Amino acid sequence: MIFIYIIVAILLLIGLLLLDFSLGKKNHRKNVRFLDFESTTGDYQIYTAGDPLFEDLFQDLRHAKKKIDMMFFIIKTDEISRELLEILKQKAEEGLQVRLLLDRIGSYRINSKVIKELNQSGVEFAFSEKPKFPYFFYRSQRRNHRKITIIDGDVGYIGGFNVGREYLGKDAELGNWRDYHLRLLGDIVQHLQSTFFDDWYLATGHHDEEPVPTETEGEKWIEIAATDGVQLEDVFESLICQAKEEVFIGTPYFIPSERLFKCLTDALERGVNVKVIVPMKADHPLVKEAGLPYMMRLIDAGGEVYMFDQGFYHAKVVIVDQQLCDIGTANFDRRSLFLNKEVNTIIHNPRFVMDLRLAFLKDVQDSEPLNDHLIQLFTIRTKIKIGIARFFRPLL
Repeated sequence: MIFIYIIVAILLLIGLLLLDFSLGKKNHRKNVRFLDFESTTGDYQIYTAGDPLFEDLFQDLRHAKKKIDMMFFIIKTDEISRELLEILKQKAEEGLQVRLLLDRIGSYRINSKVIKELNQSGVEFAFSEKPKFPYFFYRSQRRNHRKITIIDGDVGYIGGFNVGREYLGKDAELGNWRDYHLRLLGDIVQHLQSTFFDDWYLATGHHDEEPVPTETEGEKWIEIAATDGVQLEDVFESLICQAKEEVFIGTPYFIPSERLFKCLTDALERGVNVKVIVPMKADHPLVKEAGLPYMMRLIDAGGEVYMFDQGFYHAKVVIVDQQLCDIGTANFDRRSLFLNKEVNTIIHNPRFVMDLRLAFLKDVQDSEPLNDHLIQLFTIRTKIKIGIARFFRPLL
């Protein structure tokens, strides 16, 4: 009898969670934040490793004269994280306006003691996307996955790196960390400011004035795509559908919507070369198993899938026809497509895209192709996890 009660309780809980998720999703879609930016000019520098990125970021922060606005999905409490927080406190004590916005769940390690120390130094701090009622379960899945830094309105940073020792390649299990991050100059930085302002308003209720005009100029065309769990599917579809020769996708999690998967198979039927890089290792449960059926279907349709085996592959990139590319915070998965807040840059510069394409193909060489031989090596355990992952796809 007790066993029956337990089963009934579990089923009731699952039903309540599914109802919460369904109602929360409807509420989210009715109240989605839409930030519409036109292409503008800017210049950029790309980073593919954590050490040079944080060296330049910290240097720019130390040279800040007026204002620092920073948003991350994850900041930890390890050595590199403490160094960043100390810089922010120092700049606030010098009289600069310093604001730090972190995702509530992603940065759960930032406790009240750390926040108190930041506030005492003059840093304005807030958490983004705090789970709350109604729709508590759905809101707990909605994450602010953006990583943005704006310094004096002139310098912007955006990309896939969070702040922690693993992003420097110092995690013994994950090893070398492969990622992309951009340092931006020019008018494009104002669009990053507007994105930060909107998230800061939602977290604190404080409105900002217009973005600070930049004192730097840029020559290349860039567009910011700030998505809120709805528009990203349209962005990726537009990129893939215009491809005539090739689509290269780098992502740590390949769990596309059926609509995007059809875009990829349609591209293959047009004769487009489709290559996808994913990591050999997984940093979260079930994400690899949730993606494997799509990888196998893509291979059957004529695409190529490569599993990066020189560390952990966290890059988020779409390269189209050697003409344009998308780099940012969004993964090619259901969570980025339908739940998370993301921010990407679409870059229209063939010369830059050619260099990025060469870097992508170098990563292909450092990867193992997923083929019939590897698929035949899947264990019973892997196949069971693939079946379980199918149920959790909306959260992955």
